[in-house]
Amino acid sequence: MTIQNKVTNASSDRELILIWLGGKSETTQISYRSTVEKFIEFIDKPLSEVKLDDLQLWERGLKARFKLTTVANKVLVIKSLFSFAVKTGYLTLNVGSFIKPPKAKDDLAEKILDVSDVRGLIKYGVKNERDRLILLLMYGCGLRVSEVVGLTWNDFKKHGSGGKVTVFGKGSKTRVIIIPDWLWARVKEFEKYHRVNQYVFISRHHNKMNRVVVHTMIKRACRRAGIDERASAHWLRHSHASHSLEAGCNLRLLQQSLGHASVTTTERYLHISPDSGSSQFIDF
Repeated sequence: MTIQNKVTNASSDRELILIWLGGKSETTQISYRSTVEKFIEFIDKPLSEVKLDDLQLWERGLKARFKLTTVANKVLVIKSLFSFAVKTGYLTLNVGSFIKPPKAKDDLAEKILDVSDVRGLIKYGVKNERDRLILLLMYGCGLRVSEVVGLTWNDFKKHGSGGKVTVFGKGSKTRVIIIPDWLWARVKEFEKYHRVNQYVFISRHHNKMNRVVVHTMIKRACRRAGIDERASAHWLRHSHASHSLEAGCNLRLLQQSLGHASVTTTERYLHISPDSGSSQFIDF
């Protein structure tokens, strides 16, 4: 029998979970912690005693309350926790490997705004330059909401007639994004009148803006502009990707700009609005 080598001193599930979360971004930690806490509450037993039956019952409960996409994400989180527990020697059996995330319909196409809707959102949905610039950076550069609120003025540098910005993104990865001259002018104009401290976007108390505030602002902007209120910060990122490809952007360049670990993720946008299809060969 092979003796499992332990690489952690964790002596409880709580300690193991804290170590597992430790290497993840702040945004990911918040999301993962919530999922795990609710999982532990539902299972009501130590991780070492969790059986496949428990996981299947938990998953069925999720399917009764959430969309399949959400269920799949939560299942992947718990699978990640059990894999980590086994790799570190805390557990000997990966019960999570026996459960598969459900496959959901790819609804990405429903989350792409028309260019006219994006323009309407930015022009009519917000009432101040701070919020307008946030939307412009999300759409114009494809930034995530966590990346936008984390921007500092030192991240920006002039580049030709425009600029570039260094972004600390998902998975603790850093990437540099080119800012076109029309957007660079807006950034510099905003800096001239609104630079208070190191952060570009701040709260009324001059602290770094909370991403929840941005999500709320976007929902409010959608109502004002008469745009689908399901739209979110990530819809602007999706729209950036789709519109860039339609305008001729190279797939690899888009992958680099968005910070995708795999080009497979970026390729999803190729199927949003195909230029041709077999139906064009049918004459009735």
